[in-house]
Amino acid sequence: MKWFTSAPYLLTTVALCAAIVGCGKAEPTPPSSPASASTPSSSLEATVAAAQSAVASAKAAPAEEDGNTYREQGTMKVDAGQGVQQLRSMATIIDPKLGEKTAAKLGTTDGQKKLADATAGAPQVTGADIQDTANQFAGRTMYSSQAMHAKIINAYSIELDAKTQGEGGVRMKVVLTVSDKDLSPQSAKLEYFPDASNQMQSYQKKIPISDITIDKLERKDDKTFVISGSFKATDLPAGVLAKELKGKTLATVSGQFDFAEVNVRDMFK
Repeated sequence: MKWFTSAPYLLTTVALCAAIVGCGKAEPTPPSSPASASTPSSSLEATVAAAQSAVASAKAAPAEEDGNTYREQGTMKVDAGQGVQQLRSMATIIDPKLGEKTAAKLGTTDGQKKLADATAGAPQVTGADIQDTANQFAGRTMYSSQAMHAKIINAYSIELDAKTQGEGGVRMKVVLTVSDKDLSPQSAKLEYFPDASNQMQSYQKKIPISDITIDKLERKDDKTFVISGSFKATDLPAGVLAKELKGKTLATVSGQFDFAEVNVRDMFK
């Protein structure tokens, strides 16, 4: 499937499918970014940006309108110096009819125009590629928060990713590495996004394990972790790619997290 072999591009191609079909009122996924992001430097990046812009411009419609359904994985309460904000992490069940809807739309003049607009500058992306991805992802569940089992280092990398819902708002990621033997924490990193829709602009910092409190971390079943706890950090620098935040520092961030569903999968599968 040409360039759609990595997870971000697969997600982007699903976004393209939604935009072409016209059901793209979907809950925006974490990889999305707004049109204000830096200008792409290649045709591939242009395609990705176009698809992400299509999704970012279509915010959270009811499930019966877009064909997708959603369920809450967990919540966070985050204070980055401007008061406590409520964040949610959502799993998205892609419309089971996405494949047939995409096929029908690609057969119309309007569908072909949308495809041409979204893939301008990247002629290697074809309608057949879009259709293949639509068929592959129809009915699948996409998780905002999940745990990856890295057998080679005997650990799980648990990424909790939540944001405020609707227009604007903030986003928070808590990334924990824990032992796959006893689930004891080994390392932790925080990443705070002042604008939930802009994935490039964030403050981030690896923090001491002592600044993370794990109240609960256990298996709900073979494919699911349940986790809750709290975190705190000071002086988070802007990320390397955060050009708009260059030279700035987030003075403090703290919060609590409570997740009933963190999907577990093996890395590279």
